[in-house]
Amino acid sequence: MQNNFKRLGETAIAAIPPELPDPIQWGEEFVQFPNSARSRYFRISVAPWLREPITRTIADNSTRITTLMKPVQSGGSTFGELCLLYWVMFGRGFLQYNWSNDKRANERWASRIEGILKACSPVAKKMELIDSRKGEIAFSNVFLRMQGAFTPDNLDSDSVSLQINEEVHSWEPGHLKKARGRLTAVWNYKSVDISNAGIKKDQLDQAFNDGTCQRWEVLCPGCGKYHYMRTRWDDAHPELGGLRYDADGCRTGKFEYNYNKLRSTVHFQMPCGFKIKNDDLPTRRKLSTTGKYSEPRNKNAELSHRSYTYESVAVDYIDWMQLIKDKHDALCARSAGDPAPFRRYCCERECIPYDPEEVPIVNITSTTAGVKKNRDGLPEPKLRLFSLDRQQGETSLGEFPYWWLCIRDFQINEHGRLVSRLVYENKLDTDNEVLTVLDEHKCNRWQGVADSGDDTVHVYLFCLQNGINAIKGGKEEFYSHEGGIKRIFSQERPLHSMLSRPPVYHYLDVNTGQNTVLLPDPREPMFWTYSKAGIRERLYWMRSETIYETPEDVSEDYKAHQDAEERIDRINIDGTHVWRWIQHKKRNDLFVCEAYIAMQVDQAGMIQFQKGEEKK
Repeated sequence: MQNNFKRLGETAIAAIPPELPDPIQWGEEFVQFPNSARSRYFRISVAPWLREPITRTIADNSTRITTLMKPVQSGGSTFGELCLLYWVMFGRGFLQYNWSNDKRANERWASRIEGILKACSPVAKKMELIDSRKGEIAFSNVFLRMQGAFTPDNLDSDSVSLQINEEVHSWEPGHLKKARGRLTAVWNYKSVDISNAGIKKDQLDQAFNDGTCQRWEVLCPGCGKYHYMRTRWDDAHPELGGLRYDADGCRTGKFEYNYNKLRSTVHFQMPCGFKIKNDDLPTRRKLSTTGKYSEPRNKNAELSHRSYTYESVAVDYIDWMQLIKDKHDALCARSAGDPAPFRRYCCERECIPYDPEEVPIVNITSTTAGVKKNRDGLPEPKLRLFSLDRQQGETSLGEFPYWWLCIRDFQINEHGRLVSRLVYENKLDTDNEVLTVLDEHKCNRWQGVADSGDDTVHVYLFCLQNGINAIKGGKEEFYSHEGGIKRIFSQERPLHSMLSRPPVYHYLDVNTGQNTVLLPDPREPMFWTYSKAGIRERLYWMRSETIYETPEDVSEDYKAHQDAEERIDRINIDGTHVWRWIQHKKRNDLFVCEAYIAMQVDQAGMIQFQKGEEKK
């Protein structure tokens, strides 16, 4: 009986899991990177922003999922490689190492992973005792398979207990969820996502936002508080901090700089205003060594899913000048019509999910200080023009059809220059609101247009009933008129003909000297098509060559819409240059409203008043 109790006790003791080594200490003792350009050995001091993700993932049993969204050249991949080696030694079950596709997995295995496995002495000893093949090794405790996530069958295998998902930003949509599905049958699973940023609201962005959303923060030498280091500087929000430089005297062309002069001005400005120079390496290093991750910013997240991020500007060994050069190169490429480099810059350097709606445009709207919107506009304007843009609204957002309206005044000053001022801009929900605003601002109905590209029949009927001209974008760059003249708009025709209806007569208040009477208005609303590129070029010309006033109290919608499109220079096959407009943001409605007004200025013949300019 005593022997039975002894055997039972020995069995119970043997069943108790051994105390596992600290992952950081174990990594610094055994993990090597034979092909690494920076450091052959794993040292947490090189990338201190990896300490918490590693510790939480491996040593904290309450953490099941870790999502690390990191910039390039910051050591982020070593996080996954350390997890791989540690789990090969101390893990249990199916260890799945997922890449975007099989080709990428095979390339990575040959170029790096196999060498790392063999360079880790305890793992190498285990490999000596077993047969292995490319991307697949059956260790005694874990079965390792390195594979691509693109192939559906690769994610439809048996239950997975340990999972490393690399480069998730380039995975096919839905595959991360599919990979997660293999974990549900295992109560103590671990899953790691490691990637640069991707596209806003993609599966990686969703995974990050489902987690704790913790940011790497550094201890500011100026105020003694912890701050997140962001790359972008925003003049409107200095309290956010950012990377700065002085381009005065350094700019040699569009996106071209004398970087020898620029380098001395490069610095990071903390939210409190404290400045750190690019070449102050001791201070930058201290920022890293004293850094820590913030408390969870997503208060609703389960602590079982930790998500972390940081930007390149926080990595002490990355030259800030290189970040600035990368951005300039990306903006230059985008100005030539290639948005891909700027997208990569945002995702790989700033580590921000790319969102075209937040792309900084070069031609940022400038407003006129001291000028406010009002019904009076310019004193005794020669012309008051308006334009309307109809939108159907997004049913998914619960929107009904609505209008955008701009009203702008024009006059010729004593020097013969064209002067204009924005009088009104806004979004209006109903037809009656539009008519009320037009009447309140004393607009003549025939001196305005409504675009009929959206909700066409409604726009035609509205314009016909209220004496407003209707327009629509055409495919032509120029339209022929009598005498062989080319214009950016077609010849007009009565609007009623577009609906196969008789004309609708409108009436004018006419003062006969004795009283005011209503008389039929001989003018009727017209219809014409316009050149989409042409009206934008007219607007660009007006903003460049005339006194173009935009009140300082315009709406945020107006500012955002004006910066939705960018004028870029493209080179044709024959070597000639041509200007093209590229739309970066979805909402550009008030921008096109201003372009419609610029077209009407051309039609009114007011462009001919400019010195040295012929009416186009």
